[in-house]
Amino acid sequence: MTTELQRLIDGLGRRLQRNITVDDWRLRQLAFSSHEFGGVDRLREQSILKREVPSGAADWTFGAGAKTADGPFRPPIAPEIGATMQRLCVPIRQEGVLLGFVWILEGDDPLTDLETETVLAALDTIAIAIQRDQLANELHKSRSRGLLRDLVATDDPRAREHAAAELIDADLFVASEPVVAVVVTLHPGEQALLDGERNVLDGWLERIGARLLDRRHVSLIRRDHGLMLVSDKDPLVSGAAKQSLLSELVGSLSRDLTGVEPVVGIGEPVNDLRDFYRSYQQAAHAARVTRLGDGFGQVTSFDRLGVYGLLSRIPPEELTVYALPPGLRRLLEAGVKGEQLADTLEAFLEHAGDVQAAAEKLFIHRTTLYYRLQRIEEYTGAQLALGEDRLALHLGLKIARLLGLRHD
Repeated sequence: MTTELQRLIDGLGRRLQRNITVDDWRLRQLAFSSHEFGGVDRLREQSILKREVPSGAADWTFGAGAKTADGPFRPPIAPEIGATMQRLCVPIRQEGVLLGFVWILEGDDPLTDLETETVLAALDTIAIAIQRDQLANELHKSRSRGLLRDLVATDDPRAREHAAAELIDADLFVASEPVVAVVVTLHPGEQALLDGERNVLDGWLERIGARLLDRRHVSLIRRDHGLMLVSDKDPLVSGAAKQSLLSELVGSLSRDLTGVEPVVGIGEPVNDLRDFYRSYQQAAHAARVTRLGDGFGQVTSFDRLGVYGLLSRIPPEELTVYALPPGLRRLLEAGVKGEQLADTLEAFLEHAGDVQAAAEKLFIHRTTLYYRLQRIEEYTGAQLALGEDRLALHLGLKIARLLGLRHD
């Protein structure tokens, strides 16, 4: 969807034969000239690629007086942020309010007075276009978020079907591409987000979305998590690329918020928007299981959950300590000694009953392992020689991790 602002900047770029970018007052990119005229530096390349300026660019811009400048100015060359070519920065104001900045890449060819006047003459039109685009974007975002809320409604299949149709019919989301859900949580359990946390999370989901292709992303902040609907065909979120992008998101949240543990769950792609709820449930399961610390890291896709993906489908009201085999409950309630025996049992089962491998994992002698296995049988009443007993105990240990009763 080409915006009015984009058309203006493309026209101005062609008229001046210059590379032009427009940012809002927070230096979030709004538009850039589509055709390249002459050379560019790394700062322009990165800002176009990521749809935002790199770390350090804000200090460089505002340190040069961008917020208070009444007219055009030239920030100094700054190779450390990739700004190796000279730029002219022109603040955009409407009734004294700073809306953003026009950046013109000059290099070794400064704008003439006539060219500068051409830019200044366009500022009012650019300001109006920014305000119109912002209003249209807010309306677009509000409607899209409302439909996304309906798309994940738990108890109304008809609402989900209507929302899917409306997203496409209203040209708010692209049709005929697989979609995937991304769930971001900041706290264990279902702890509600604080207002400050909601704002920061919403801001970062918006910044991530701004880097994705048009009509291929919608984000929403729910009571205890953030949610993104994205096209699995977007190059930034398809295949291995999504892991990198979402790891970057986790790092940004960790940096900007204190006392949180951000994790991300990713659902499996679905081919129809009407089935997005399934991907959303999977992403929520993945985020929940990721907090177990069982080698998942901070970003986990549902297809990597293994047996946890199956167990996490058990209704929460059923997934309690009473879902554990009674003998395993007794073992886990036996204090430090019970924890040691549970670690031994888990190592033994994870290595398919291979005594040598389990002993090496635990750094103990095989004789010690045999003694502990005997004690485990006494506690649990199970016979480790029986496959059914081993399976029940193994699943029980996995459930214990889901319940937070077991940690690495």
